[in-house]
Amino acid sequence: MANVEHLRLLLGGGWARFRQENPRIVPDFVDADLRDADLRGVDLSKAALTRARLDGADLREASLAGAQLDLARLDGAKLDAADFTGTRLDLLDLKGCSLKGATFTGASLRGTDLSECDLSGARMPQVNLEGAVLERANLSGADLSGASFRGARVAGIALAGANLSGAFLEGVDLVGVQLEGARLDGAYGIRLRASRANLARVSARGANFREAVLAGVNLEGADLQGASLNHANLSGAKLENARIVGCDAQAADLREAILTGAIIDNTQLAAAQLDGHDLRIPKVGKVSLVRASLKGATLAGMNLRGTRFDQARLEGADLKQANLEGAGLEGAWLAGAQLRGARLREANLSGATLTDADLSGCDLMLANLSRAELAGADLRFAHLVGADCRGASFRFADVRNADFTRATLGGAHFWGARLAKAKLPASALHWKLVMALAAFVLTVQRKKQELEQRERLRKLRETTKLVRELERKDPRLRRPGPNR
Repeated sequence: MANVEHLRLLLGGGWARFRQENPRIVPDFVDADLRDADLRGVDLSKAALTRARLDGADLREASLAGAQLDLARLDGAKLDAADFTGTRLDLLDLKGCSLKGATFTGASLRGTDLSECDLSGARMPQVNLEGAVLERANLSGADLSGASFRGARVAGIALAGANLSGAFLEGVDLVGVQLEGARLDGAYGIRLRASRANLARVSARGANFREAVLAGVNLEGADLQGASLNHANLSGAKLENARIVGCDAQAADLREAILTGAIIDNTQLAAAQLDGHDLRIPKVGKVSLVRASLKGATLAGMNLRGTRFDQARLEGADLKQANLEGAGLEGAWLAGAQLRGARLREANLSGATLTDADLSGCDLMLANLSRAELAGADLRFAHLVGADCRGASFRFADVRNADFTRATLGGAHFWGARLAKAKLPASALHWKLVMALAAFVLTVQRKKQELEQRERLRKLRETTKLVRELERKDPRLRRPGPNR
């Protein structure tokens, strides 16, 4: 039972003086009935309020720091600007309470029902919200730095302008949540689900969003410097004017994402999905695109000097006039790619697949094309001076007017290639002879086929003429007409 003297002083006056004169005495309000009491600004720090009835009480600006509130009832209590520093509020029902500007520094709210509460501007650093119910709660502008949301229910929560720096958000469902202007620096959001959420202008420097589902999220103007987006799903995300600098975005899904005005620099995009993107729109600096999927992407005219594209999928990509000097394209897939006029000097295309690619007019001087597959490629007027083409396949390629001066062509194949006016080193001149001989053989075969075809037509005409003559002489041999 509550201490009667304590209750008299609290409700009748003199409480502030009592607390000042007896700082070591623990106020005893166990099982106290304080419903609708006016306790505004009262010092109840470290008080024992177990099972106390505080329904409808006015506790605005009151201090409840370190108080014992196990099984206490606070239905409809006014708690604006109240101080709950270090207080354990686990499993309490605070649904719909007003807690604007309240302080919860280091407090524990595990499993607490805070649904529909107004916590705008609340100070909640390092607070434990594991398993708490925060559905439709208003935490706009709240300080939640370092807070733990593990297992919390947050559907319909408002977090615009909130400080979530260093917050633990692993696996939290923030789908469609309003987070505009929030701070997420250093937040731990592995497997976070925030599809269609509004994170416009958020600061998420150094945040960990590995494997997060951010499809369709609004990240316009967001600062993601140093963030981890490894295996994150950002398909259809709005990233206009976002800063993606120093990020780890390996295997990130960026298909159909809007990148207008975005800054992408010093970022790891290995195995990222960028199919169909026009990468001329964002401001792309130094990036790694090893094993990235860039099918049908547009990179025409871009400065990609030294960029790593090893084993990347670039089928049908537009790389016309691009600067790829010294670029790494080992094992890359470039079938049907448009590379007309591109600068590929000293680029590594070893083992690359360039079937049917347009390389006309390219600068491939000193490039490594060893074991590259160039079947059907267009290499007219290309410059391959000093290139390493050992084991490369130029089958049926068009290399007319191409310059292979001092190129290494050991083991290269030119069967069916068009070599007119191509400059080949002495070691490969035999291919001109072979192709000339092949052309002669093909011409002879073609003429023979034409003669055989004319002979067949002549015999057919003579046979037809003979049949008609026989039918004229003997009417019985005539073909019967249709039945009437």
